[in-house]
Amino acid sequence: MSRNLLVLAILSLLVGILGLGIIGALASRQISRGLSPEERGRWIYSTATDPDSGAPIPYSGGMMMPMACADCHGIDGRGLRTPMFVSPDIRYRNLTDPQGMIEPDGSRGHTYHSDEEIRRAITEGIGPDGEPLSWPMPRWQLTDQQFRDLLAYLKTLP
Repeated sequence: MSRNLLVLAILSLLVGILGLGIIGALASRQISRGLSPEERGRWIYSTATDPDSGAPIPYSGGMMMPMACADCHGIDGRGLRTPMFVSPDIRYRNLTDPQGMIEPDGSRGHTYHSDEEIRRAITEGIGPDGEPLSWPMPRWQLTDQQFRDLLAYLKTLP
């Protein structure tokens, strides 16, 4: 009798956990439906998760630890200085500045001439000059929609 009760308790617990997971996934989808592309992009930038499913966005390279864009570039996109690396300002207006983006040392670097060049930097780690970006930069496996949303958010950063 007690064995049957134990099995029933374990099954009930598993069904409860599964139910909570389904409710969480549905709630995440419901919340993201009302978000603008810019808000979805901010979600991606801040959490590195898909706004529809809540699933982590896969990546390779970088420091191989769970992170989001904001962890290295700051919530404002202006870059950060850490003991391990200095990250650049990735606000859209800086990336596409015709005079060249302002690098962390204050010098002028390359200009990204198209959104496709920005996509290549994010997904392949290749700069507009065709050279690899520095090692801390992960290579994100973004869907087309995720990239469009992320780019929409970067364009809102002052």
